[in-house]
Amino acid sequence: MNTLMHSTVFALSLALLLPGTLMAGETSDQTRTRKEAVQLTQQIESSARRIQNESEHLSVMQKGNSVSNFTHQYKLHTIATEINEQLQPALNRLAEIQPDLPAWHSHAVDRMRTSGANLAANANAAVLNRGFAGTRQPAVLDSEYGQLIQNISSQAKTLVQVADATGDYGNAQLKGHQAGLAITAHD
Repeated sequence: MNTLMHSTVFALSLALLLPGTLMAGETSDQTRTRKEAVQLTQQIESSARRIQNESEHLSVMQKGNSVSNFTHQYKLHTIATEINEQLQPALNRLAEIQPDLPAWHSHAVDRMRTSGANLAANANAAVLNRGFAGTRQPAVLDSEYGQLIQNISSQAKTLVQVADATGDYGNAQLKGHQAGLAITAHD
């Protein structure tokens, strides 16, 4: 009977220690990489929100006839700067560390990069449309321009949603790891 009790205690102790052992399998480098990925994802979310706000403002401006083409160019320049100086560097860095991320995060990075590329392409087309070589139609009459603005807004919204969910899930996993949960078993 005493031997059965010791075996049960040993088995229970082993079961309780197993999650800690699995968690110990994740190195501090992996944890740092995951933290960096979460921070980059949060940067992408913030940048995409700013782009979404600017594109929504452009959409309102496009429907009114009282706003100059210069104002449209200025807003488009603001979006292009945000893409080139904030969004693109964060997406590029995520791509560099992507092989070290869990599968779910890697898939999210692919989605963010696709949305980012589509966003950049539409923003570039809108800049060209309103630029010196573009159509000189008033923005209110230019349906192609209106569609480009809608595309920018839609891609920015998608990027915000994916980055928000990815950042929240990544943060939750990191908090679980700090609390002693074995997050590597759930990737």
